[in-house]
Amino acid sequence: MSQAERSKRSVPLGDAWEELQRVRATIEEYFATSSEDLRSAATMAALELAENVIKHGADRGSGLVTMAEENGEIVISTQNRVRSLQAAQTVRQRIERIAEKGARELYVLRMVEIMQQPDANDSGLGLLRVAYEGSFQLSCEILGDRVRIQARRQSNALPS
Repeated sequence: MSQAERSKRSVPLGDAWEELQRVRATIEEYFATSSEDLRSAATMAALELAENVIKHGADRGSGLVTMAEENGEIVISTQNRVRSLQAAQTVRQRIERIAEKGARELYVLRMVEIMQQPDANDSGLGLLRVAYEGSFQLSCEILGDRVRIQARRQSNALPS
């Protein structure tokens, strides 16, 4: 499939962790002709974002993971209902902080914190991994009782 023919693909998320296997299979198929680096980064980003939907969404059946290619960029997005407007604003603030401070700096700081307190239940690394390890730019949009998170990365590694 050429870049021009590649269309958007979505995976609805149910309420079980097993849903992540469907996300993995869909994204690996979608990026099957891409470089290993891009396929790995896209898979990691999609799984991290989908995991956040399952863990933090208001009701587990309301999530959606979408992958697309737009204007030379890979776009992986999630959308789901939120528990509260405050929770959505907290996510948006975290993403804005990553953009302001830089993913690398915050990633390293969080890794040091985890080493100092290894018993913490939630590592809080998901968005940082997407931004730093995957080289994606993150954005967050609050849409009433829903939140949409987008991860964008140049697709110049895709075959033509």
